[in-house]
Amino acid sequence: MNSHWLAALAAGMLAAAPASALEIRVDPAPLYVFDTAPDRNIFDVLAQNILVVNTDDEAVEVRGLRLELYAEGELLSVTRTPAAKVAARAARMAGMKEAGLLDMMDFQFHLSRLLGTGEQLSADATLEKGEVLLNAWLYAASSGLPDIARIIAEGPDGDLGSVDVPVLRRASEVSYRSPVEGRWYVFASGDAGHHHRWVVSSEYALDIARLGPDAKTHTGDGTRFTDYFTFGQPVMAAADGVVVAVRDEVAEDESTLRQPGEGFEAYEERVSATQQDIMLQSGFEGAAGNYVLIRHANGEHSLYAHLHKDSVKVKAGDTVKAGDQIAEAGSSGNSTEPHLHFQVIDGPDLNSARGLPVQFSGLRDDWVSMQQRQLRAGDIIEAQ
Repeated sequence: MNSHWLAALAAGMLAAAPASALEIRVDPAPLYVFDTAPDRNIFDVLAQNILVVNTDDEAVEVRGLRLELYAEGELLSVTRTPAAKVAARAARMAGMKEAGLLDMMDFQFHLSRLLGTGEQLSADATLEKGEVLLNAWLYAASSGLPDIARIIAEGPDGDLGSVDVPVLRRASEVSYRSPVEGRWYVFASGDAGHHHRWVVSSEYALDIARLGPDAKTHTGDGTRFTDYFTFGQPVMAAADGVVVAVRDEVAEDESTLRQPGEGFEAYEERVSATQQDIMLQSGFEGAAGNYVLIRHANGEHSLYAHLHKDSVKVKAGDTVKAGDQIAEAGSSGNSTEPHLHFQVIDGPDLNSARGLPVQFSGLRDDWVSMQQRQLRAGDIIEAQ
């Protein structure tokens, strides 16, 4: 068992599984809910990087994985990954490990923290002693706010082991305001239907774009950055803090924009290879393009990414106040059109930190209340 896992247990982040054939590890933990529909008391939970370890002398077969959500001991919901999917995921992860991809993507799969000395990934769902099965995620929604997620490994004749992971609806002590002015559209957030949610470091990140009078993000055919209402817009510090890192020299490439008449699938295929290469070679720092990273209270950091080249107005060590302009919005890094990527993380390392839920104060209520909730894709945000 590695030191990270021991520290997590000592801190009470994860409850030890009862004596069984299997040990189950989860990273990151605790888990944070997303406000799927809080007015209807509906929340969802995503457990990422689930490692099932055979500590027994005999081989064991994992026939399924279950995620159960509880509130004050009462079962709220159950989801299950059946045997065929468990085996398929095991084979996929083992293949990625063999190709070196899991090492390159440690920012996502956290094997350096999860995998103990001498433990090896299994290519199937039958685990010999010391073999492990890596399951990338388990997802569940519930009517009611859960406080425990129980992850259970099933065998041919019953359950083989489980672990209880605390679940929180996290509210920061830091007061964040919108990092932009005017009327903006949230087109990606922590919703399960969007890419951010499935990445540890950006699980609750927001992609936002400025809207024009006709509710479009650009004029003309959208083939030039200057067509976009977002491009060059001021970006402000969302809270008081200290700048800890900046990047300002990354060029923006208009060829990454979707061309007139280009189908979505063809466009995705055209740009995805380049974006994946950037991620594999330089992780999230490369994907962020030009960015500003600000440290706030309690070790929280806010990240403002895809900024316009040569627009950053602050340097590392500068103290900023909420509302101070720090840069201009652009389209650098892994960006498909000018927008601002904003997220809050629990540390300064873009590759090892985890994403944190964020709420903005001071937003105008429009069609729905914007108070005391996480933003969702489709929201329109505007400061009061």
